[in-house]
Amino acid sequence: MLAALFKMMSDGQFHSGEELGKALGVSRAAVWKSLKRLEDQGFPIQRVRGKGYRIPRGAALLDLEEITAALPAELAGQIQWQLLDTVDSTNALLLKQLSMRELIPQICLAEQQLAGKGRRGREWVSPYAQNVYLSLALPFSGGAQRLEGLSLLVGLVLVQTLESSGYRGCGLKWPNDVLLDDRKLAGILIELGGDLTSDCVAIIGVGINVLMNDAAAAIDQAWTSLLLSRQDGILNRNSLIAVFIQRLFAAIAIFREEGFAPFAQAWQQHDAWYGKPVVVRSGAVVTEGIERGVDSRGALRLDTMHGQVVLNGGEVSLRLNHDS
Repeated sequence: MLAALFKMMSDGQFHSGEELGKALGVSRAAVWKSLKRLEDQGFPIQRVRGKGYRIPRGAALLDLEEITAALPAELAGQIQWQLLDTVDSTNALLLKQLSMRELIPQICLAEQQLAGKGRRGREWVSPYAQNVYLSLALPFSGGAQRLEGLSLLVGLVLVQTLESSGYRGCGLKWPNDVLLDDRKLAGILIELGGDLTSDCVAIIGVGINVLMNDAAAAIDQAWTSLLLSRQDGILNRNSLIAVFIQRLFAAIAIFREEGFAPFAQAWQQHDAWYGKPVVVRSGAVVTEGIERGVDSRGALRLDTMHGQVVLNGGEVSLRLNHDS
C-alpha cells in the first residue's frame, strides 16, 4: 500500500485520509497507520488538521522498473540488480555474495540499512525510504593499483549528477565526501575483493541524504540533505539513481583506459577546501598545510612549512585548521 500512497501523494499537495483510503479501497485508519509508521521513522510527512497529509514533491519508493526504464537498454541489461526493503549493509551484502566466477556489474539498493557503515567503521545513519543506499560491484583487471583515484571519480560524478538535477553549490572534500553548504550531503566507501594484484572487484558504496530531516542525535558531524537545502531540485530517488548510474558507467569506461588523470581538473574545480588551511591525520602522523587540490593520481597536495607534500588515501582524516 505504501507504494500506491506515495504515487498519489508525490504531487506535494495535501491529501485527506478519507480521500486516500477511498482511492485505495482501505479505511482511513489503515492510511493513518501506514503513514504513522513512516513518520515514526523520521520520514518528512506534514500533517495538518482539516487538510490531511503531505509528503515532499517527487518523493517515491524505490522502483527498479522506473530506474531501468530511464537508462539505455544496453546499460540496464548488463547489470545484475537487487532491490531490498531492509539489509544490514548493501556493501556487506555484495562482498558476501562476491564470486570471481561472475565478473559482471552488480547493483544493490535498499530502502533501509540496519548496519550501514562509512569510512573508518563509522555508522552510516540509514532511515527507511529517505535516502539513497547503493552499492555497485565492478570488476577490474590489473590489480588494486589501477584503482587510484576511483573514490574521487565517484564523488565527482555524484556532484555532476546533483548539479544536473537542480542542486547548486555542491563541493568535494578529499577523498570521498560531498558537501553542500559546508555540511556533509553524501559519502563514498570503496572496498575491494578478489586478487588485489590481478583480477579484483571494487564494491562502491554510495550514500546520499535525500529526504532525511531529523537524525541529528545519531550523526556526529554537520550534515544536510537535498530536502533541507530547500533548492528546487529533483527529490525522486529513482531519477537521481538513474542519472548517476549512467554518468558513472560512462566515466568508468574512461577511467579503465586512462586512470584518474582526465578527471583531476574537474575534481579540483569542485574542491570545497582548496586554498584553506587543513590538518591531515594519518594514524599518529599529523600534517598541517594549505590544501592545493589533487594530482593526476588523486593524491592530496599540501603546501607545508617544508614545501609541498603529496598524501595518498587510506585511513586519513582531513579537517579544517581553525588555528590558522
